[in-house]
Amino acid sequence: MHKSIILFDLDGTLIDSLQDLANAINYTRRYFSLPEHSLSDVKVFIGDGLLKLIQRAFADLPPQIDIQQPLQVYREYYLQHLLDQTRPYPGVLETLPLLAQQRLLGVVTNKPQQEAVKICTSLGLAEYFAVIIGGDTAENIKPHPAQLLLALQQTGAAREGSWMVGDHYTDLAAAAAARFQACFCTYGLGQKRQEHADLSIKHFSELLQLL
Repeated sequence: MHKSIILFDLDGTLIDSLQDLANAINYTRRYFSLPEHSLSDVKVFIGDGLLKLIQRAFADLPPQIDIQQPLQVYREYYLQHLLDQTRPYPGVLETLPLLAQQRLLGVVTNKPQQEAVKICTSLGLAEYFAVIIGGDTAENIKPHPAQLLLALQQTGAAREGSWMVGDHYTDLAAAAAARFQACFCTYGLGQKRQEHADLSIKHFSELLQLL
């Protein structure tokens, strides 16, 4: 019988990356002579993939500048600085090994694959995951179910009993579309709208109840 899988979002679920994301955005805004965004502004921009992040953060970009220009500057800077202040949330390093002993685990993030793998590897998280699927890996990103279904395909995991764990409404919507159970992380960067969550947690270690 195939094991079920627990899939995790990355930013706001496994890692607190807000400051590094904000620093990269504001470096890029300074590059284009634009005023900096506050941390609370940047928090609202996160969750729907790289292009949406840049479109939101540069809504005031002069029309003669193509959005691909700040996107490229941002990516080059962020790749060099994505671990400056980013750390796992409390309980992540202690809980993942316990979960991995009994369940398949994976990461499904709208963050680009290169960035996701680099962060997971550098922070000692990658060894617990059977699969890491970034935002440029499947045909569509969350809230579309494509990444979750790709994780099932690549691992041979069963859909029944599988979970999507995340801090953003896109995680919950993707879970519903893929017919996964959904866990919402209230401690994260995102927000829940009307999407259904089978479980809500305030601390990562609460996931041990899934075993």
